[in-house]
Amino acid sequence: MLYFLLKALHVASDIIWVGGMLINAFVISMVPAPIRGGVITALRRYDRIITTGALAGAWVFGLILAIGYIGFSGGWLHLKLLIVVMLSALHGMQSAWLRRMEANPLLDPPAFVRAGMPIVLVSTIVVVLLAIVKPF
Repeated sequence: MLYFLLKALHVASDIIWVGGMLINAFVISMVPAPIRGGVITALRRYDRIITTGALAGAWVFGLILAIGYIGFSGGWLHLKLLIVVMLSALHGMQSAWLRRMEANPLLDPPAFVRAGMPIVLVSTIVVVLLAIVKPF
């Protein structure tokens, strides 16, 4: 019973985290400079409270599941962890650029941060496939 509760909390945290990262990516890459200021101010509060909280929940519940129930023996889990570390780093870069863009809406972030949407989507698909199929 506890395993299923932890798994549900992990998946819920993942969905909220990925959704927040997609919102960040949209605002960073698609919102025009003249209206960025107000949008970014509202988004930064959401990012700090909801998206970062979900990121922490995904890590906490995921590590509890890995340590307590699954173990670190599967190669699929190592690849999944690598991708999740990269997504966590991307979230940090998104948050930093949102802070900078709030101070100066005319700033444009580097291409890697602007390309956040496809990076998040492809990474999420790979992580889900690894977790379900466990190919190696």
